[in-house]
Amino acid sequence: MRREIDVSALYGALDSKRNARKMSWRQVAEELGLSSSIFSRLARGSRPDFDSYIRMTEWLGVPLESFVGGRKPEITESEETVAAIAAHLRADESLKPASARAIEKIVQAAYDEMAES
Repeated sequence: MRREIDVSALYGALDSKRNARKMSWRQVAEELGLSSSIFSRLARGSRPDFDSYIRMTEWLGVPLESFVGGRKPEITESEETVAAIAAHLRADESLKPASARAIEKIVQAAYDEMAES
């Protein structure tokens, strides 16, 4: 069985943490020592190279295996919930990317407002 990185889940987790920290993709790239273009490639479904993947999982604070073979990432419940919703929105072919991002922001704001601490 070939094991692959679940790019959608990885991107969703990165985007969720980025949004939670109110960072731009460029700021995330600088913090990780990567080119910001890697995140556009991830959004389009391209797998990152191994060194970039290591940096991303370290930044997320999760083991390398978290996004391999369909396993769920072990991140905070809030980030996991919003990331899962965001992944579904991005995968919905009837939504434009900008629309999916707008809905994700609404979901994140509602979650932040209504989640019990």
